[in-house]
Amino acid sequence: MSDLTAAIVTYNRARYVADAIESVLAQDVDLELLVVDDGSTDDTERVVSRYRDKVRYVRQENRGRAGARNTAVRLAAGDLIAFCDSDDRWLPGRLERELDALEDRPDVGMVHGQVELTDSDWQPLPAETDANRTVFSDAHRDGATYAGYAFNCRCLSSTILVRRQVFDTIGLYDVSLPIEDYDFYLRLLLRWDVLFLDGPPLAQYRTGSDDNAAPNLAAGQIRTAEKHLALLDRRRDIPDARRARRNFNLMIAQTWRVQGDRRRARAAALRALRLGAPQALRVAL
Repeated sequence: MSDLTAAIVTYNRARYVADAIESVLAQDVDLELLVVDDGSTDDTERVVSRYRDKVRYVRQENRGRAGARNTAVRLAAGDLIAFCDSDDRWLPGRLERELDALEDRPDVGMVHGQVELTDSDWQPLPAETDANRTVFSDAHRDGATYAGYAFNCRCLSSTILVRRQVFDTIGLYDVSLPIEDYDFYLRLLLRWDVLFLDGPPLAQYRTGSDDNAAPNLAAGQIRTAEKHLALLDRRRDIPDARRARRNFNLMIAQTWRVQGDRRRARAAALRALRLGAPQALRVAL
């Protein structure tokens, strides 16, 4: 049995999932490929059946993305789990680079990296990719930390490679949140190190394939920040807690402003300002 499980979770992406599967199977690494179908109503099952001798296919009632990821984690045979979103593609050598990075680094619970942005037809978007690369590089200039990710969490799930031991120690994805990954990365950083590979892209990230991405992201960011502000109230052992609290409030303020709720944005910005964030003035005024 392979020590590495590649997991694709999918819902009504029959148009895209074959590309994801083929990009995983093209990796020059021994792996188990697990596809979790979260109750699709399109032709996903038929598409995946083309690969029945190479893929372990599991279908479940719709539980949302977090629920599908949790199923993948529970069923994965490997000690390492790598995700590929069903509308993205891995690039050649992705796993080899990440496995090399994890070598002799038992302190690292997760490794991830850069992506190449494309349109819905896999045509590269060089300007967008360069801008995204700069943002991700800047976010990791001083490494990945809980307080840093509180405001500037730059990580895409199609590049993450996670030790199973991480899930054993911090738990699975939170199914109550509109987005599952932001909270997972934050909880991970309270127990483990995260390594960011700031080099060639590990995956291709297809833009424009999720019409609900923006509202889900906004709601998920706010609710995750609120969850972790409550955690900071309960715990006194979190490093750099004041900066983390400030950054969560900045995240909330910025998100409410983008959503057009100036009153809530101003309230969160004032909380961040009292914690020493002068940039919050731009939101508060």
